[in-house]
Amino acid sequence: MLRKLIMLNILCAALATPALAGFRVSVGGGLGQTQASNEITETEGPFTSLVTMDYVITSRQMVGLEHLRSVSLSPMSTSMSFTGIYYSYYMNAIPTPYVSVDKIDSEEIVFRDIGYFVGMGIGMAQSNNLPDADGKTSNSAGFYISPRVGGDFQLTRSLGARGELIIANTMMGTGTIMSTSLVGSLFWCF
Repeated sequence: MLRKLIMLNILCAALATPALAGFRVSVGGGLGQTQASNEITETEGPFTSLVTMDYVITSRQMVGLEHLRSVSLSPMSTSMSFTGIYYSYYMNAIPTPYVSVDKIDSEEIVFRDIGYFVGMGIGMAQSNNLPDADGKTSNSAGFYISPRVGGDFQLTRSLGARGELIIANTMMGTGTIMSTSLVGSLFWCF
C-alpha cells in the first residue's frame, strides 16, 4: 500500500502545473517529547525529527506521508516513532512557488503569503526500548491519530518553510504512546 501511495505521488507530481507544485518533500526537526507506557513508562525528548512527502490536491487541500520520530540525548536513542498518512486543510490557500508570469496560466491564482492549516494524521506508532533491570518493558504499538496546526511559507521557486504543532496519541494497540512536537521544516517543491 505504501508503494502505491508513493507511485501515486510521483504520477501526480508529473501532472502538476508549475504554480501548484503538486509534490513536496520536507525534512525538519524541533522540540518535543514522546512517552511510551506498557508495564512501565519511559520518555524520550527533548527533540523530534519529521520527514514528509506531500501532494497538493487543490489550492486548499494536501495529503501526504509522514514519519515522526523522537530523539533523546541522554542516553542517545530514537526508539519511538509514528508513520502514517495525513490530510491538511489550508484556511486561505497553499503558498505557490515563485514562477515567472509567462509560466502561469491566465486562469490560475497564485498566493504569496503564509498559508495556515489544520490537519489530521493516522497510522502506526511503535516504541522499541530495552527492558529494565526487572524485565519490564515500555514497548508499545498501535494505531494513532495526530491533529496538527501550522503554517507554510514559500521562500523561493522550489524551497519553502513550514512550522507546525503535532499532537500524536495511540488509540488502539498494546500500551500507549503519546507525543507533542513543535517542528520546523524545509520543503522542496517538484
